Amino acid sequence: MVGQGFWGLKNLGAAPNPPETLAFKSLNPSTRSENLGGEKAWAEPSLTLPDDSLAKSSPSSDSLPRDSFAKSRPSPDSLPGDPFAKSSPSQDSLPGDPFASSNSSSTLPGDPFAAQPAQTKAKDQARSSLALTFGGYLESRDRFSTTGAPPVALTLTSFFELSAKKGPFSLYGSFKGVFEGAARYWPNGHQALKAGVQELYLSYDQEVVDLWFGRKIHRWGAADGYNPMDLFNPLDSSDPIASGRFLNRVPKWLGGVNLALGPINIEAVYLPRPEVVALPEPGEPWEPRSYRELRRARDQGLLTLTRRSPTRRWNQKGEVGLKLATVLAGWDLAAMAYRGYFDEPLFRVGLSPFGLMASGEYVNFRAYGLSFAKGVGAATIRGEAVVKPDYPVQGPLNWSRGRLIQTVLGWDRDFDGFFYLNLQVFLEFQNKTASKAKEDRQGLTYEASFKWSLDEWAAGARGQIYLTGEGALNELFLEWRFDDHWKFSLGTMVFSGAKTGLLGQYRDNDNAYITLRYSF
Repeated sequence: MVGQGFWGLKNLGAAPNPPETLAFKSLNPSTRSENLGGEKAWAEPSLTLPDDSLAKSSPSSDSLPRDSFAKSRPSPDSLPGDPFAKSSPSQDSLPGDPFASSNSSSTLPGDPFAAQPAQTKAKDQARSSLALTFGGYLESRDRFSTTGAPPVALTLTSFFELSAKKGPFSLYGSFKGVFEGAARYWPNGHQALKAGVQELYLSYDQEVVDLWFGRKIHRWGAADGYNPMDLFNPLDSSDPIASGRFLNRVPKWLGGVNLALGPINIEAVYLPRPEVVALPEPGEPWEPRSYRELRRARDQGLLTLTRRSPTRRWNQKGEVGLKLATVLAGWDLAAMAYRGYFDEPLFRVGLSPFGLMASGEYVNFRAYGLSFAKGVGAATIRGEAVVKPDYPVQGPLNWSRGRLIQTVLGWDRDFDGFFYLNLQVFLEFQNKTASKAKEDRQGLTYEASFKWSLDEWAAGARGQIYLTGEGALNELFLEWRFDDHWKFSLGTMVFSGAKTGLLGQYRDNDNAYITLRYSF
């Protein structure tokens, strides 16, 4: 009765934030998890002369400052400004002469060797000034079903972001408003307009320590298609599929610290309260088959459906993560540990005084992983190995715990900016549990794309394929950037596989899409 929901899908890579942001540069100062808080402030090189440690004695008033070769008695007939003179030049030396005595008051305007307190003051003010940057996009995205079902999406989106930086402090915020025109075609009625803050966080960035706290998306793991350690942010259940290879995730409240201790980086992440998936509404295109069956049985009076959420109190039953990272002989290496909550409720079906009852609950689990990545010429190889020793497993009528091992090995290469190829192979090994038999899964994610006409045009294919009956998703796409602001995309997504599979359950969502985005 209880089947699969988003289980398994959540291991796939998250979409770039925001999704499909090829048309504009994100202002998010946290461009990678290891370097939060924006760009470093580099100091201008000093032009002052260092003290000469070879000086035999303090120079006379007529000699070069700290000149170790100066004579104590000047020659009166030396040429003004002569660097080889036995004495310092006279008061009528050339203006701006770098070899002139320190008491010469005449310098050329803009002399790089002259003291310039005004410029130094301006630089200090620039370092302490507030830098603001604003951007975003407006987008129309329509996904028309190719199976005769209602439209998958008729979406109008407005996205705005603001970045502020002053000294080591950075503040980033983004706002998103969505109008879903397809909601009127879905059964049971749905809210068409949604708007609110997406990300909002403060970061403090120094040479040794980085700190951040707020509502944000934070990713771990080296893999970019199938990523078993991307666990902090749950799926966007109302719109989980960003592309054939990536999933959408939602930002959550969290904080973290990154310490750079010599060759070792130590990162700790803390979520003060559990963050789980918001269940999709009944009748939405991305409602998992398992939820649809439970709700149908409830509506028919066959069972009572309850769900107990984890505590929402701050600082109780939170989620934590710890990562150690280093670079060794060109290899990016990391060891990670995580303890948190399974994103979706797991159900137990049993008898109650009112008949059958399906009771859902959110449970915690642990994960331990290793990752690596290395650039080899124009290519990159990457991989992960993850063990989840007490992973929750949903069975037909109950759930239990088992050991899940996940591995992924990937390779990608850019061929002179014209052709891009990405291939990742993943393996899953789930031992037998009290509620489910032993289950192994194998699959791959891929992307092959071309660019031409000075990168104005791009076309290709991408997707994810399970080789063990869970189904597949394949996408063909074409993109056209006709200037720095506008981007036009069209393509098709095709799901295949058994209705009980992780991807096959969405076969009714086969669609052809068209997207127009204006970025600013």
